[in-house]
Order: sequence, then C-alpha cells, then structure tokens
Amino acid sequence: MKRRESLAAIAALAVMAIAPASYAQDYPNKLIRIISPYGPGGGNDTISRLLATRLGAALNQRVIVDNKPGGNTIIGNDILAKSPPDGYTLILNGNGFVTNPSFYVKIPFDTVKDFAPVAFVASTQLVLVANPAVPANNVRELIALAKAKPGTLNFGNSGQGGPEHLAGVMFGQMAGVEIGSVPYKGAAAALADLIGGHVQLMVTALAAVQPHIQTGQVKLIAMANNARSPRYPNVPTIAEAGLPGFDTSLWYGMMAPAGTPEPIVRRLNQEINRILRDKEVQEIFASRGLSPGDEAVVGTPELFGAFIRSEIANVARVARAAGIKPE
Repeated sequence: MKRRESLAAIAALAVMAIAPASYAQDYPNKLIRIISPYGPGGGNDTISRLLATRLGAALNQRVIVDNKPGGNTIIGNDILAKSPPDGYTLILNGNGFVTNPSFYVKIPFDTVKDFAPVAFVASTQLVLVANPAVPANNVRELIALAKAKPGTLNFGNSGQGGPEHLAGVMFGQMAGVEIGSVPYKGAAAALADLIGGHVQLMVTALAAVQPHIQTGQVKLIAMANNARSPRYPNVPTIAEAGLPGFDTSLWYGMMAPAGTPEPIVRRLNQEINRILRDKEVQEIFASRGLSPGDEAVVGTPELFGAFIRSEIANVARVARAAGIKPE
C-alpha cells in the first residue's frame, strides 16, 4: 500500500515538473493584457501601446493596454499581484514602483515577493530646469543662491513619492541646501506652474520640457543622470557640475505576477529584447528621448530583478536621510 502511495506521489511530482514546460509551449493562446498604471497619453501609456503592437505581432496573439492609474502605480500593481500567474496579465512599471515602499505604509502587496521581473524596457533622461527669472545659470550658482536665500526656492514635482519628488530631495541633500517641494497631480501641472513662476525649479523628463527650453519659457541648468545629452552636448550633468554621484532617470520595465512559469517569463523577455533591438523601435525611442535597456546590464529577468532591489534600497536610503516617513 505504501509502495503504491509512493509511486503515485512520484508520478504527481513528475507531472508537476513537466506542466510548466508544456503550458509554456501552448503560450499564448488567448488575449494578453498589459496594465499601464498611469492614465492615457503619458510616457508609460505610449510605451505600453508600442510594446503591445509589437508583442502582438511577435506572439501572433492580440495584446491590449489597460490603463489603471492611481496611487502612484499602487492600484495597477495591486491588480497585477492578484492576477493569475499565467503570463496573460503584465504591467509596465517604473520609478513609482520602487519609491512606494518608502513613502506609503499601506501597500496591499509585497513589492519584491509578489512580482516576477520580465524585462527592462527603457529609460529617459531627466533634466534640471528653472524658471528664467531664477538668477542662476548652473548648478554651482543655484547652490550658492539656495544657501544665500534658504527656503525661497521650491521644486515642483508630479506627486508625492514620484521620481521628480525624489530627485529634488536628493539634490537638496547632496548640496546641503534647503529647497522646498511642491507636489502636483502630474508633471504637466507642475510644469505649467514652473513656467508661470509659481515654483522655481523642476527635475523632469527632457522629452516633456524640450519645447519649453527651445522657446525660452524654462532654463536648462543641467542633466540629471550620469550622461550628457546628444541634443545638448555642452550642458553638463549635475554630477559634473558640482554634485559628484548624482544620477537619476525615469525607467520602464515589464513585470508579471510572482509564480508565472519561468519558460513564459523567458519567452517574453526574449521577445521584448528582440523588439528593443529593432532599428525602427530604436528610432521611435530616440525621438521621444528614450534609450532601450542595455542587455548586458539589465537584459535578463535576473538582472532586472537585481536592478529593482537596488533601486528600492537606494530610495529607502535617500528617504531616511531626508527624514521622510511612510504615510
């Protein structure tokens, strides 16, 4: 009797072992949904739709985008965390995903354990800009102004806990100056008040602010990540201009629910990386200030996962140093 039970258990384990592989061979056989945790029309939505079109063609299956904005990506991620881990529900995440643990107490999921990293997709350069009336034209002059008139300058940002908020906090910390932070409901509202002079500074995506730099409505001070822009080769990075080590950017990456079969994660990773190598896609990205992820650095699910954990730790360190406590 015991021998029959043992054989039955071994057989069951064998079936369980081959099930993910056979399941993955049949994948996909129905519609795939990509959650965009932001509203229509923004950067995340635009990239999600581009990937949906390309992935649909590559997988010979319909792929749609489902916008689920709110809570600095918490609403969309909660939906994903509670979805079946079968590869048919994905999400295009970004900076908000890794900043949330440091800014919010009540998150209805585990940021690390409930998600399976699939593929790093792209990053976009952030820039430090100022209202033209601000009497500073570079980082050193800006720091000197902030020290001479503490509390008179404010960073506008797209919302509490977002990448623009964090970038302003980092700048004040590293420069040793007091600069306020004013949250808005989105980057567009913050940028409008920067142009209107209601806030003096902002760290935001180059692609979003580029037209206003050209018209002189805002003043470009420095690049916020660790590389200069081909569009402005003579404009230094913040790190070069006085704050060594300063480096921040917006990033986008595809994720699935934890427990998604590894063969499906690998398949999606390979297809997305293939899409990112496409010359036409690279040209579209470049026109929007985006750079595909470096495959050698973040090209596998494991490398992307390591990047996410590192980002969570970096944000937590900055938040602690600034005395920010989760609300």
